[in-house]
Amino acid sequence: MKLLSRYLLKELVIPLVVWVVFLFILLFVMQFLRGTDVILGSAVTLEDLGQLMFYLAPHFLMMALPIAFLLAILLGLGRLSEDREITALQALGIGPVQLLAGPMAIGAVLAALMLLLTSTAEPWGLTSVKEFVAEIIKKNVVGDVKSGVFYEDLSNLTLYAETVDDEEHRWTNVLLHDDREPSSALLMLARNGRVNTNTAGQVLTLELGDGEAHRADPSAASYAVVSFQQGDIAVGVEGSMGRRNRFRSPKEELTPSELLQAADEARRTGGDPRPFLMSLHNRLGHALAPLSFALLGTPLAIGRRQGGRAWGYLLTLGGYVLFYLLMRFFEQMGQQGKMPVVLAGQLANILFCVAGLVAMYRVSRSGTVR
Repeated sequence: MKLLSRYLLKELVIPLVVWVVFLFILLFVMQFLRGTDVILGSAVTLEDLGQLMFYLAPHFLMMALPIAFLLAILLGLGRLSEDREITALQALGIGPVQLLAGPMAIGAVLAALMLLLTSTAEPWGLTSVKEFVAEIIKKNVVGDVKSGVFYEDLSNLTLYAETVDDEEHRWTNVLLHDDREPSSALLMLARNGRVNTNTAGQVLTLELGDGEAHRADPSAASYAVVSFQQGDIAVGVEGSMGRRNRFRSPKEELTPSELLQAADEARRTGGDPRPFLMSLHNRLGHALAPLSFALLGTPLAIGRRQGGRAWGYLLTLGGYVLFYLLMRFFEQMGQQGKMPVVLAGQLANILFCVAGLVAMYRVSRSGTVR
């Protein structure tokens, strides 16, 4: 049995690792393409890309591990079935139930790993990504403002500098049009200016010197002009530049204890705690998905004869899409109070386990031949 266990582990672990790496790279490329306006800014370096990948790694692993595991089961054990090795094992008295031990053991390890990631590393990584991208956006503003070119990547702000000192990143003869309050737009003209990237958090500051601020109020038919020696314009990265920062997912940035605290606070203030509790149990259900995938994927893999890899790819895609849709549907039911949040978070896993038990019973009764 030890020889058989090592053989099955080899058939499952190697494709699992390969597919995790492939899906991880695919997810990063997809995120890269979504955030090219930030990631391909003038201030971004290869070191920044490596740091970004490091922060996103726990989140991508949470997405890649379940589907890679299901794919490894369907392709690995499916190959044994196609090559009649399962039939040979049955002739030696090794039934489908005994073959389930290997996938379930790997599924348990993956579930433990995912529980650890979703409780610690994933919230930390997503929070770090949010702060890191905000800093990149600040640095990009410094490098993207060019002499004689209107810069409009700041939402509702238009910036123009006649000349830009690329070494000291200072501007001369600056025009800034602030349209964040359409009813009373602000026009600022200054002899010099720069971006202060040392401000913490989701805010950058545009510092202007020796200039005038013009504001018109159409409702009062008034026009005001104010001279200044030093003027600071604060720009919120999350607000004014939020359209460029796509690396956001607030509830996933909270640890389980923080979600529970948020739910308790919502109860005390008369709010609805269900969204926070549903997020917690939904995260738990996703972390336990490898166990239900192992229980369902094993009989599906060993009970087939034809179809090859195409069959495995199709089942994997269909199975994961179905699991995701069920998770989303039950999540909405839980948030609306139509079912307990504990049940809503685990019902997709329960349904997959029931389907797996039925499939395992049929394979055990009829053998692997169809």
